[in-house]
Parts: sequence; structure tokens; C-alpha cells
Amino acid sequence: MFKILKIIIGINLISYSLIFFIIYLNLFVIGYNLEFYILQIITHFETLLFIPGFYLICSSLQKKNKMI
Repeated sequence: MFKILKIIIGINLISYSLIFFIIYLNLFVIGYNLEFYILQIITHFETLLFIPGFYLICSSLQKKNKMI
């Protein structure tokens, strides 16, 4: 049950941050360059939520070795 909850929370965090990745792509239309786009991604909290979301999904999918 806890693994499913971790996967759901991880998917929500990743989807939330990917929305902002796509929103920040509109900076190219306005006239900004790739350097400013990467700076926006690195410095904003919304896009950094991708990392804990990815970690939650990977950690919940790992099998734990049971020693007998």
C-alpha cells in the first residue's frame, strides 16, 4: 500500500514539474535564449520537484533483498 502511495505522489510531482518545463518553453517565443531557459529551470522550485518525484518512483519500484 505504501509503495502505491509513493508512486502516485512521485507521478504527481513529475507531472507538475513537467508542466512548468513546457510553460518555460514559451520563453523562446518571446526571444530568450537557451542559457536563460536553463537558468529558469535550475532556479525555480516548481521544476526542481522533478528530482524528488523521480526518486520516489525509483525507490518504490526497487525490490528489497530479504535475507533468510
